[in-house]
Amino acid sequence: MPAQRPPSGTIAANFATALAFAPDGRLFFTERSGTVRVFQGGQSKVFATVNTVTTERGGGYSERGLLGLAIDPNFNQNRFVYAFYSDADYAHQNIIRWTDCGGTGTAAKILVVLPSGGDCCHKGGRLAFGPDGKLYVTLGEEHDAGAAQVKTDVRGKVLRYNADGSVPSDNPFGQANPVWIYGLRNPFGIAFAPGGQLAITNNGPSGDIPGGPGTGYDTVIFAAPKGAGYRWPNCYGYGILLPGAASCGAGELGPDWSSESSTVIPTGATFVDQAGPAGYAGKLLVCTYSSGMLIFTPGAPHGAVTTGSANCNLDVKEGPNHALYLSGPTSISRIG
Repeated sequence: MPAQRPPSGTIAANFATALAFAPDGRLFFTERSGTVRVFQGGQSKVFATVNTVTTERGGGYSERGLLGLAIDPNFNQNRFVYAFYSDADYAHQNIIRWTDCGGTGTAAKILVVLPSGGDCCHKGGRLAFGPDGKLYVTLGEEHDAGAAQVKTDVRGKVLRYNADGSVPSDNPFGQANPVWIYGLRNPFGIAFAPGGQLAITNNGPSGDIPGGPGTGYDTVIFAAPKGAGYRWPNCYGYGILLPGAASCGAGELGPDWSSESSTVIPTGATFVDQAGPAGYAGKLLVCTYSSGMLIFTPGAPHGAVTTGSANCNLDVKEGPNHALYLSGPTSISRIG
């Protein structure tokens, strides 16, 4: 495939949950209803499809669907494209891999099967390759809050796999255990800085624990270290105890930023390099479903955010041209 020009303007998309650029300049994106698309030759085309669901049985609200996307760091050699989706059986979620053949996904292979939970929510579903070449996966606690603190349970975690779906031998909690970070409610954004720093966005409580807040307390973790434990479900926000919890947890970490009583619903995130557009270069950007882009600035004891484009609702990525691409319910737009 010859080098391609990334999109020069806004392109139509149906709830584009995740974006990823191939080294040749092509933009791949997922549509929640089950289609992976690629922008090449000046137009969007279907790359692959999966059999997924976006409502609960009977048609109720759901956070299921085609949710995550990643391009293999060795794409120029192996042509691998990865996605995360909720299986139509309502019991499982899958990480699937295709081989790109001129813009068509071939040789589909499911690499990892994960639980999906018995109700609507907290599915996680993001994918990202780290500078170490490993595949990182977010998975919500699927409305079983206590699972987030169990290091042998994949729910409420960031998971780490080899690119073939096997578990690396140097993961922190034992051989064959994919858990990398624990104590999360519903991580729905993940981003790596070139030096390896891992950022996570996490959706806050929404009335799912008696005595907890009904809204708000969405969080950003700016730099999550290997093996870190976070405080859900003992605490939320900047350290507010939930009823029945004696402490936030010995040695466990709080967020770098919390929305506190406001609700923003954080989604995708990315680190922008120093060649990015003015005002965004060198920053961590976070999309939110209800409030658009947040531009994060680290600080002590907590970071701060300012607002950016209202079009940053689902995901944001920097293209090889250093422009920013933002996705929302109906389109993918560009800054720079």
